[in-house]
Amino acid sequence: MPPAAPSGDFSSGPLRGVRLLDLSRVIAGPYIGRLFADLGAEVVKVEPPGGDDSRRIAPRHDQDMSALYTFANVGKRSIALDLSRPEAVATALDLVRASHAVVENFRPGVLDRLGLGWQAIQQVNPDACLLSISGFGSDSQWSDRRAYAPVVHAVAGVLDDQSRYAGQPVAQINDARADTTAALHGAVALLAALRVVEHGGAGQHVELPMFDALLTSYTEVGAALLDPPDNRVMNPIYDAGPHGAVALAGAAQYVWGTLAEWDAKLVDPTPPGADLPTKARLRHRAIEDWMAAHPSREAVLESLAEAGLAAAPVLPLPQVLRGEMARERDLLVTVDDRRGGTRRVVRPAARFSGSANQVRGPAPRLGEHADEVLRDVLGYDDARIASLRRSGALGPDTAPDD
Repeated sequence: MPPAAPSGDFSSGPLRGVRLLDLSRVIAGPYIGRLFADLGAEVVKVEPPGGDDSRRIAPRHDQDMSALYTFANVGKRSIALDLSRPEAVATALDLVRASHAVVENFRPGVLDRLGLGWQAIQQVNPDACLLSISGFGSDSQWSDRRAYAPVVHAVAGVLDDQSRYAGQPVAQINDARADTTAALHGAVALLAALRVVEHGGAGQHVELPMFDALLTSYTEVGAALLDPPDNRVMNPIYDAGPHGAVALAGAAQYVWGTLAEWDAKLVDPTPPGADLPTKARLRHRAIEDWMAAHPSREAVLESLAEAGLAAAPVLPLPQVLRGEMARERDLLVTVDDRRGGTRRVVRPAARFSGSANQVRGPAPRLGEHADEVLRDVLGYDDARIASLRRSGALGPDTAPDD
């Protein structure tokens, strides 16, 4: 297994030699950059002078280097540019010229107005690929709407579908699922675009709406498109009394039939002629009573396994992250929090037999690597860097004094 600490080594990853320019903010775009950095790509993050909004989406004590910002930006280098200034746009185009790919998630049309749109990118680097993430697509009637994950969850039907499934009032998902789903689709699409260029094709502009990405990945779309829709109760959760909640995989009807056949003591409690909702409710309660009668949660899980059912206890997230499975999987990586302490993040999931997919370094301070990037990547000298800083095009330098 790879070490449980960032290596800082970009020579061993499967994307070594790839440079990605990350113009995006918050989660969907930045998480693509995180995935590329974990795989060994060099990722240069361009932030506005005030920083990525995700730096501040946090409790007051966590601002500027929030857990959310760290999640999506470990392993990157940061430069702050005020893209309202021509000097900053010219510098950004120089970075495009030196990069293989660009990621952005402005609303459609914004990048063009900044002078960094697809035509401008092609002019300076015909081989570069551009991935544009938006809420609803540039050709949509909602193209100009602000689109964060909670909004996309609502309008894509996911929140309503989940509430109907759970039999509970509509509630927001405590997870930026639309963002991370779009990021995963975006990473695959961008790798495919780079492969086109690798085989002699032209640079590609890939557009990826979060709305489309969420629905193309939502497994219940097929059931919703049936006429009438399939409303089976799937993957039930049971209250096992003193043993806590237990989740099972499969249809509730299948769970009942399997358990009733396996254990003759589980007798059908439904009266003759009962309708389906009554049968489902009474059988669900009978299974809960059967579980609660076991001496321990482990005994419940053992019985379910012997019956041939896939089951697991419902565990709190903090407990999982500190638990035996996380330790066995070497799941958590400790990174410098850039404020005199440390922070833990989850390591990338895919493990390669002959290459390294791992957290490469901490998340950057705002503008921390400006001089380094401008010198190493673009070959700017000290006078030119100083001129950019005097003009206001270059944001704050937060590099450590040492």
